Amino acid sequence: MSNLLLPAFPPHIVLIPGFMCDTSLWQALLPALRSLADIHHSNLNQGDSIDQMAEHIIATLPGPSLIIGFSLGGYVARHIAFTAPEFVSGLALLNTSARASTPEELLRNQQQIRMAQHYPYKGQTRSALRRALDPDHQDNDVLLAQLQAMSLTLGKEIFLRQLALQRADGHAELAHIHCPAIVVANRKDQMRQLEEAEKLAAGLPRGELQIIEQGGHMSPLEQPAELATILLTWMHKYWAMPITMAAMASAHR
Repeated sequence: MSNLLLPAFPPHIVLIPGFMCDTSLWQALLPALRSLADIHHSNLNQGDSIDQMAEHIIATLPGPSLIIGFSLGGYVARHIAFTAPEFVSGLALLNTSARASTPEELLRNQQQIRMAQHYPYKGQTRSALRRALDPDHQDNDVLLAQLQAMSLTLGKEIFLRQLALQRADGHAELAHIHCPAIVVANRKDQMRQLEEAEKLAAGLPRGELQIIEQGGHMSPLEQPAELATILLTWMHKYWAMPITMAAMASAHR
């Protein structure tokens, strides 16, 4: 299809990070994305529920945007697309799901909250950080340091707030999200099952699924070049992007 028949690319890209992640999560992707639109960083630092986090971000949106949400940020991004579709021109959901929190997860989180309330906060445990990475690279000190740095920067208050979140099942909302959407999953992700990504993509009327074979849960840190290529290729299907090749080159620098 000729780019002349495609709508103009959204003027804004909004990035929503995941659990205990900050803007540094996106650093390796920014060279590719900056050439396409204005970049806006959102956060999950306000609100005690997915709904409240989404409402806070909706109030700050600059206008029609491509929203990219990672992990917990994917839950929030998806809810924004459901409740405020006029602001969402496209939706990219990375390493995320639409399933509800399980009783086991909620119990484990409450146990962590009780422990954190009684001890000095030193960031997340090494075992928790290792689980977020490709099983073959769980002792990568550079990546572990990046994850821990984000955790320490955000601090104890945000850790407790995000840990206390209860995720509701969102599959019923998916049929009402009509913008172009892509779900990206990593086959080696130990925190999200591939079946969750498949069900999420299948429920979106204009959704598609792309799988990264290498890397664990942290695709923006572990596989940024492949992730950028997947996103840019998907964008090119739906919007006129005369600088796609320049953006693609930036993704592999």
